[in-house]
Amino acid sequence: MDEDKIARQVERRRQLADRNTGAVVELLRRREELRGIYPAADLVAENVGWAV
Repeated sequence: MDEDKIARQVERRRQLADRNTGAVVELLRRREELRGIYPAADLVAENVGWAV
């Protein structure tokens, strides 16, 4: 496989992961009643809060 193609795919996946994480954090910020329903989402939101 071409190294440039691999690098593009890795970057694309990183951007998608960042976008998805940001969406979870934003959702939990807007809808506090969702906290506690899915522990993994709570963990992501809390960890991003500490990182920022």
